Amino acid sequence: MGIHTFDLIVYGGTPSGMAAAIAASRSGKRTLLLEPSSHMGGMMTGGLGRTDIRSLESSGGIFREFAEGIVKHYTEKYGPDSDQAKACNRGLWFEPHAAMKVLMEMLERERHLTFRSQAVLEQAETEGTSLRRITIVHRNEGERLVYEGRQFIDATYEGDLAAKAGVPYRTGRESRDEWGEEYAGKLYMDFHPSKEVFPGSTGEGDERIQAYNFRLCLTDRPDNRIAFSKPEAYERERYVSLLDDVKEGRVRSIRDVLNILPVPNQKTDSNNHHYCMCSSDWPEENDDYIEADPEAREEIVKRHRGYVEGLLWFLQHDAELPESFREDASRWGHAADEFAGNGHFPPQLYVREARRIEGEYVFTENDARLAPGMARAPLHADSVAIGDYPIDSHATQKREEAGRNLALEGFLALPWLTAVYQIPYGCIVPKRVDRLLVPTAVSATHMGFGTIRMEPVWLQLGYAAGIAAALCLDGGCEPRTLSVDRLQDELLAIGHRITYFHDASAYTVPGVDALAQKGAEYFGAKGWFDGYTASLEERVTVKEASALIAIARSLDGGSGLPVLPASPDLLPAGVDMGPRLPKTEVPPADQWQAQPHVPSRLARVWLAAVERAWGVAGTVWPREDEAYVIRGTLLASLYERLRMRRQAGGQR
Repeated sequence: MGIHTFDLIVYGGTPSGMAAAIAASRSGKRTLLLEPSSHMGGMMTGGLGRTDIRSLESSGGIFREFAEGIVKHYTEKYGPDSDQAKACNRGLWFEPHAAMKVLMEMLERERHLTFRSQAVLEQAETEGTSLRRITIVHRNEGERLVYEGRQFIDATYEGDLAAKAGVPYRTGRESRDEWGEEYAGKLYMDFHPSKEVFPGSTGEGDERIQAYNFRLCLTDRPDNRIAFSKPEAYERERYVSLLDDVKEGRVRSIRDVLNILPVPNQKTDSNNHHYCMCSSDWPEENDDYIEADPEAREEIVKRHRGYVEGLLWFLQHDAELPESFREDASRWGHAADEFAGNGHFPPQLYVREARRIEGEYVFTENDARLAPGMARAPLHADSVAIGDYPIDSHATQKREEAGRNLALEGFLALPWLTAVYQIPYGCIVPKRVDRLLVPTAVSATHMGFGTIRMEPVWLQLGYAAGIAAALCLDGGCEPRTLSVDRLQDELLAIGHRITYFHDASAYTVPGVDALAQKGAEYFGAKGWFDGYTASLEERVTVKEASALIAIARSLDGGSGLPVLPASPDLLPAGVDMGPRLPKTEVPPADQWQAQPHVPSRLARVWLAAVERAWGVAGTVWPREDEAYVIRGTLLASLYERLRMRRQAGGQR
């Protein structure tokens, strides 16, 4: 049978897996990407065409690269002023085939990357704590191959490789008490703007998970429309509760059953409707999916497809629905130019939640909310990505009386509480198993996972995992012992984001210096900012500068960093100090109190001392024509030299 060897093996052709493979390939590593199904790209190519993100500005370089590819696709095909180019909304909204084109082109450009689909994991082998090799069944060829990797990444939605390798994991929901999460556990929340919480919301934990569905690419264009078909196992009783909803005015049209949102070319990303008690989500019917074998999972996917097809048929054909309702619903059909090989139906089941590994850090609801006493979410020194989507969860139970026809148990959203947050590296580093990173089935609670579980975030985490694996290969270390600072250097160098500021993005804020932004993000992760405003053009105080230097000295490469000169009256060598009676002068502490900002001349003296101590030569200096140093210059100059020292192998 033989063993096929690669530097890095990525299992799971999700966006996270694609990003991981691309990152490692760009780092010169021989990389293998394996996808168990015939469908590459997961949900991004499977119908989820309306990106779940609140701001493009919070996204890292790899998602921006994808979004720019989408814009390029529509601009080149239809023209820059076309309806399609405008409708793609800066690359955030797209048709499934457009996403597939862009992602596959990104993969195909990588000369160190091999990718194969229909590659199903059969076995994972460890030696001691290290994952060494995997056995894959290639369905297309009918062969079984063994692959040995120096590093591995599990990018599946289900965490299958991690589980096979022996990584501990959790499923279901934690109670409120377990991690101190306000909205954890059993909850009945009205999804309408009031977000009222109903009685019965006891916060107890259980094994329930979010409902799955399909994101449908529909159209009402007659020339591109395929009629819905009645599934073989049609069960009308699944949908009859909608009849009362229609009679009582809760549901007036198909748009109250499905959340139908436009993407280019008069198509849709049609999702479960938040206000409807019987929509395309199918709570409880996925309970066995996580631990099922591939064949059993395929049966669950088939049943979910039948449920959704039955819902669509019911909305158009059930005789007890008003004729006007049915006529309106009949305007819609599947897009004829999407998913042709799968009956124009999305091939990817929306696995919103499955296994969540136990990692070096557990991300919770509290990590995505404002930290007590701070004006931003909690800071993580090992941040490797940013998230910006409200904490939410789809239903975990079907319709029941306690929901009052307004709430499905477990369905919630916290947009007014969720802040832009950092995701620590520890979330993707599994316990017990080495040579493995897990950027999709991350270490999080049910509530924490409810915001991380978005494709733009997974793209960023996948890319970070790919860079981390490459650094481990270069340094001969394990992911859990990798210098996070060196990982952050690599990520920041390619436009990845690790700390969010409203006013410090070189992508969106004119005049922001790129190195100053990187310095702000790096030192922001280390605790130098307590809010979302960087104010890089403001003068920096000596108190702020001294605190920054103290932080930097504790970081990788920061040992031996000199402190600021204590006196604001420091004279250059060669200038006569006398005559002088220093004990009669205003003490330096009082001088700094009266004039608290760092003089540019003093900063230049300090930076020269830094370069002598560290043996580096930077390019960023305070300007001689400015009396005082601005915050951006200080951050850029210190970060540049600290990064250079790390690159030169300076002491930790």
